[in-house]
Amino acid sequence: MASVAFICTANRCRSVMAHAIFVAEAKQRQLAVDVYSAGVFDFRGAPAIHETTATCDVNNTPAPEEVATWVRDLPLRAITRFLVMEQFQADTLINQYGVSPNRVHLLGQFDPHNRGRESEDTFGQSNAVYQESYNLIRDCIVNYLDSMEEVR
Repeated sequence: MASVAFICTANRCRSVMAHAIFVAEAKQRQLAVDVYSAGVFDFRGAPAIHETTATCDVNNTPAPEEVATWVRDLPLRAITRFLVMEQFQADTLINQYGVSPNRVHLLGQFDPHNRGRESEDTFGQSNAVYQESYNLIRDCIVNYLDSMEEVR
C-alpha cells in the first residue's frame, strides 16, 4: 500500500492541515493510502496550534486527533513519499535521517498556481494566513493526487 508523510518543522500547523486534507481527499476518492505527519524538531506530545484546528474546522476538514509526532518516530523506510513544506525539511530528511532523495518532494512543486515551492510557516500568524496556507496546501494535494500513479 502506498504511504505519504507530510513533514514540517514541529507538526503543529502545516503538516497537520496537510494530513487532514489528504485524508479527506483520499476518502472522497476511495484511495487506500497510509498517511503520516511529523516535524523535523521534537515537539512530541504537543497539541496542534488552535488556529490550525480552527482553520480545518472552518473548511469542514476534520483535523487528526493525534498530537505532534517527531520524524524519528515514523516508519521511515516504509513510507513511499515524503512531502515537505520547506527545503530545510527535505535536507533534514535526506542528510540526518537517510531518506532517499527520490522519495522527498516539496509539496509546493504540486501547486497548480505556481505560488512558490515552499509553504511558509504559519505559526504566530493571523487567521487569514492560516486560511491562505490551507488553500495552498489543499491545491497542492489535489494536484498531487490527480497526477501521481503511486496513490491510485
